[in-house]
Order: sequence, then structure tokens, then C-alpha cells
Amino acid sequence: MKLLVISDIHSNIWALNEILKAEPQFDLLCCAGDLVDYGTAPGEVIGWMQSCENKQLVQGNHDLHTVNVWNEQKFHDICPDQYKWVHHNCRRLDEAHISYLESLPDHLTFEADGWAYLIRHQYDERYGVIESRSQFEEFWNAYADEAYRNARKRRIIFGHSHRQCIHVLDDGMEWLNPGSASYRRPDDPDKTAHYAVIEDGVIRLRRIPYDRSRLFEEARALAASHGMMTTELQDFFFFFGDAKTSRDPLPE
Repeated sequence: MKLLVISDIHSNIWALNEILKAEPQFDLLCCAGDLVDYGTAPGEVIGWMQSCENKQLVQGNHDLHTVNVWNEQKFHDICPDQYKWVHHNCRRLDEAHISYLESLPDHLTFEADGWAYLIRHQYDERYGVIESRSQFEEFWNAYADEAYRNARKRRIIFGHSHRQCIHVLDDGMEWLNPGSASYRRPDDPDKTAHYAVIEDGVIRLRRIPYDRSRLFEEARALAASHGMMTTELQDFFFFFGDAKTSRDPLPE
């Protein structure tokens, strides 16, 4: 069985499409959330996810944030120095998109190739990670369905941190993060799309370059028109352009 594991797509349909070109055949998609925000094509990402029949998908914090901003209806008349990518995303979504994001579960458990899997977007409210067997046991017992509570081989799939990794705590006790399909944290200059493949129980971390120009062009236009918060655009110029840091001055 082949699992395609992704997370943190963040409205980046171009990165998602490149991953799908590289991995056109899979038995199950596992997505740890954050379909939207900090990108320019939220509707396209949601639409593809809705069309994918075999999937295990949970809600991310940016998905929930986008739902909350939409429900408040405060994204129409925002002055440029307060205008963020979440407002930009809300303007490109409709009620059906928001209902889909709102319906996503907080966590899921399932079985594949003799492993019990638990998917949740994040471990805690910040960027904490599981470092010990006792932390793993506590988290598993809090979120795993009762049918999987005493499984011999257990894995947790997280997103959120955008840091691709595998942590092996014991035999049959592992957690992994496929990394972000879209962008890295500010201390990581890697510009590729990150994901993972689990085939017959074996985890392989993968990354692939993709065309970042479509996202960058839109950010450049907003910068030229002074149409968005400076820090939001600085992030974009680092993630998808050639800025050296996420706080480089914007071009004049």
C-alpha cells in the first residue's frame, strides 16, 4: 500500500500539482491540514482536495483561522497596512469552501500495512514536539480511537512546523512530519515542496522543486501598489522570491 503524506499546502496549487505529477499513483492521501492562507489559490486547493476520494484529512490552524475571519465578514474593507493573506484568501472563497474547511475533523485514526496511524495538525498550541515515549503515550491515549489504543505499531503524522522529519522513539513508536508542500520556516532557505511517501510501511521523505513565479508575481503586484501589510509581503518575498531573509526591505 502506498500513502502520500502532505501538509501545509497553504493555497499553493502549483506546489501541490508538482507533487502529484511526481506521485501520480497512491492508495491513500494523508493530509495534516492547513490547506489555505499564505498563498494565492485557496479555492483550487480546496477543490482538488474535495475531488480526491481516498484521503485522511484534518483541519489545520490556518484553516480554522480562515473560517473565523470569513464568519466575522471583516475582510472586505481592510486598509492596506492591515490587509493580510488570510483576507486575500477569504475574498477568493465562497460559503461552500468555508463549510468544507469548517467540517474537517481535528484528528483521525486509521490502519495501513499493520500500522495504526493518528493524524493531527499540531502537537500543542505552539511548535512543540514529542521528545519522549511518555509524551507519545499521553498524546496517543488522548486522541486515538479506542480500537487503536493498544496497537503494537503506532505512528503519528503532524504538520504545522513545516519541518520535515521522522522521530523514532521505540520499536513501533514513531512520529513524522512531511514538511510543508509550500514553504519553509524563516530560518530555512530551501524553496522546494516537501512531502513523504509511506510504501509497504517504509517512510521516505521527499522534496521537489516547483515554479514559484505565479505566487511571487501576485505579491510583487501588491507590493508595487502598497496593497498589503509590509511584513506579509516580506514573508512572501522570502518564501517565493529571492529575498535573503523574511525581513529584507521591499523593493522600491
